Amino acid sequence: MPNDDDLPDGGVLKGQQWIPTSLIDGHGLDNGLAIVLLNRPILLEKHYFTTLWNGAKVRVAVDGGTNRWVDYVKGNINGEQLLKPPDLVTGDFDSCNQEAMQYVEQLKCTIVHTPDQNATDFTKSLKVLKTQGYEKNITRVLALCESSGRLDQIMANINTLFLAQSILPGVDVFLRSSNSLSWLLRPGEHNIDIPQRLVSERIWCSLVPIGQGCVCTTEGLKWNLDGSRSLQFGSIVSTSNTYAMNRVRITTDGPLLWSMGTTPKDM
Repeated sequence: MPNDDDLPDGGVLKGQQWIPTSLIDGHGLDNGLAIVLLNRPILLEKHYFTTLWNGAKVRVAVDGGTNRWVDYVKGNINGEQLLKPPDLVTGDFDSCNQEAMQYVEQLKCTIVHTPDQNATDFTKSLKVLKTQGYEKNITRVLALCESSGRLDQIMANINTLFLAQSILPGVDVFLRSSNSLSWLLRPGEHNIDIPQRLVSERIWCSLVPIGQGCVCTTEGLKWNLDGSRSLQFGSIVSTSNTYAMNRVRITTDGPLLWSMGTTPKDM
C-alpha cells in the first residue's frame, strides 16, 4: 500500500503514502494480500467478503475463525463454489470445534497447531505465515475482526499491530471490521488518500496514541492537531474527527492508531 505519489504541482510527497481504497471497497486488490480470519462474526457485506477472501494471495483461518468460516460456507447456497478453502488453519484450537476441524481436514488445508500461551492466536498466525514461507510473497495482511465485544481481545489485536513489524518486517498489517479500517502509524510522516465517498459523507476517523504519548500535527482533517499538546491518555486524543479534504497528512513522533470509518453506521 505505501508508495510514492506525485503532487499536482510536480513535487513528490515525503514520508509514507497510504492508499486504503482497495481494502475499503474490495476493488483493485494487489497480488500480495493475506487475509487472516479471526474468531469474530463475519458481518462484512457478502460480495465484499467473497472478493477479499478469494482474491487474497493466502487465506488463514485462526482457531475459532475456522468455525466462523465453515458456518459461513454452510450458510450460503453453493458456498463451496463461492469461497476458496483456507490455505492455513492455525491456533491452539481451544475454540475450534471438531466439526469445523474435520471439515477443513477434508479440504486438505495445511493445519498448524500453535500451543504457545504467551502470544495470541492472531500474533502466532503472523509467525506461521513466515514459517510457511509466505513472507516474501505478501505485502499486506488484513485481519478480519470486529471492533466491539470483548475489550481485552480488541486491545490484544492492537498489541499485535505493534508486534507485527518484528514478525513480518516490511509487511503492513490492518484490522478490518464491518464498519472500520485501522492500522498503526509509526513515528514519521504519513499521507493517507481518503476515498471521496468518506469525505462527502463526513465519515469519522480517529488518531489514538497507544502505550505512550506523542506530539502530532495534521493537515486535511476538520479538526487538525497543531502539536501544541501531546496526544496521550489523561490528556487529549483525537476521536470522532472527520475530513476536510481527500488527503490527510500526519506527522508524529510516536506510534498512533489510525482508524477510519467505512460506512455511515455508528457515526
